[in-house]
Order: sequence, then C-alpha cells, then structure tokens
Amino acid sequence: MLSSTEDGCVRFSTGQTAPSAIGAAVQDGDLMTGLLRVESDVISATSAASATSATGAGPSSGPSAAGAGAGASAGGGVPDPLGVPRNLLRDAVFERMLRHILRGDYRRGQRLRLDALADDMRVSRTPVREALVPLEALRLVIVQRYVGVVIAPWTVGQMVERTRIARSMLVDPPTSCARGDEPFDPAVLRDCLSEAGAFVELAVWVLRRSGAPVSADWLRSQQTVLDVFHTDDIARANGIDVAADWTRRMQVVKAARTAALADDVALCAVRLTELAELLIALPERFRSAETA
Repeated sequence: MLSSTEDGCVRFSTGQTAPSAIGAAVQDGDLMTGLLRVESDVISATSAASATSATGAGPSSGPSAAGAGAGASAGGGVPDPLGVPRNLLRDAVFERMLRHILRGDYRRGQRLRLDALADDMRVSRTPVREALVPLEALRLVIVQRYVGVVIAPWTVGQMVERTRIARSMLVDPPTSCARGDEPFDPAVLRDCLSEAGAFVELAVWVLRRSGAPVSADWLRSQQTVLDVFHTDDIARANGIDVAADWTRRMQVVKAARTAALADDVALCAVRLTELAELLIALPERFRSAETA
C-alpha cells in the first residue's frame, strides 16, 4: 500500500503524498494508521454488493467477504439481499455520503430522492435509509416526507463550533459522576484519518476519566464528521490547507498520547486544549489570507 519516494515522503496507492512524519507515526504501531486508508476502502462493501448483483455469486475476497463470513458465523449483521451484511452496507453508505456532502459533491440545499441515492450507492434503499439517521443527527441532511433528502446548509463554522465545544469541555469538564479509572487504549487511534479524529478519541478518554460520560458520549458521536472533515482532500475543498502546521499538530497529538499512556489525565487535557486551538485556527487563518 505504501512506497517510498526520493523526496522522503510516503506515497499512497492512490497517488497522494503525505509528510514522512506519517511514516514515523505508523512505525509507532498504534498511532493513526487509518491515515493510510483510501476512499476506495470506504466503499468496498458497496462495490462487493455491486459485483454480487452482476455475477449472482457471493464475494470471494476482500473486507466485505470477511465481514459477511463473520456476520454469518457469529449471528451478527442482517444480510442484505445481495449477500453483504446490512451493517457493513449502512456504514459504507454513511461514510461515502458523508464524504460527498463535506466535499461538496452534494450541494447545500440539493434535493435527492431515496431511490436515486440507492442507485448511486448501488445498494438497496434500506442501508441508505439507515445511513441517513446519523447524517440527520449531525445536521448534514434533512429528511422530508414526500420530498426526499435535502442537503442541509451546513457551514465550516459548524465544524469549528464542534471543536470549540470539545475544548470547553476539556477546560472545565461537566462532571456528573465519580471519576473513571480505565486506562487509555492506544489502539483506538489506529483508524483515525486525521489529527482531529485522534483529538476526539483522546478527549473522550479524558472526559470519561473526569466523570463526564454524557459529554464523552456526545463527543464520540462527532468523531467521524470531524475526522473526515480534516482529511486533506475534503479540507482543501472547503478552502483549508491542513498541511500548514501539520507537523506541529502531530507533535501535540503524540504528546497527548504519551500523557494518556502515562495515565496523566490533566496533562493530556492540556495538550488536547492546545490541539483544539490549532484546529480552530485553521479555517480562520486561511480566510484571513484570502482577504489580505
């Protein structure tokens, strides 16, 4: 999946490049290896479903096949008529629609029919309908009876607002119960696509340890949208260059992770507050540059 280049970068199979610091992060073994995911992986379940529909045979390899086998043997995941577990399809459709919305492929205010979405995703209407539930909860779509789906007028400011709320929780955790004692599991960082995703994972741990489980649950629900929004292609589509100060943000992520592994909740919160400030400043920084 990776190949080295003469300029000291790590190159994705899709042709994207990332600073060599990503390679160092991956060598840590548990830090944001999800940065190496490509969009084709996100939609593998829908591709497998399409192939199954065309051939009449079940998928023989790949993530979808593994998931289908696991679902059948463990009793989990209701199979789709095409042979792919419904939960796999729902998650794949959710992530693909999320990317389309955040990248602007689906325009704000655009009306989409459920049947058209299902055809676009090459799945039945059921996983599309299920994927719309979290998208509506994130205020990215509006589901209207007899009308269909309307892309909500979301803004970059709303993404910043999510990070601001998380920062305020870290500065003054709204404690509602006894403090937790669970250790930090660095494996949760493996699937993060950006430093914003890592920020949420670490902040959720801090909030649970601080006795604020309700706040932790809310922040958990925002993880995917913040993680995906701060990936390179989607941030660029919204006028943000996430490469600026990327090394600094990654250094802060590593410092917060080190504090969490040392069970230093207070220090981890301090590092995460610093990271939140860097993330919040990104959109405003480039807005100022454009008007200068």
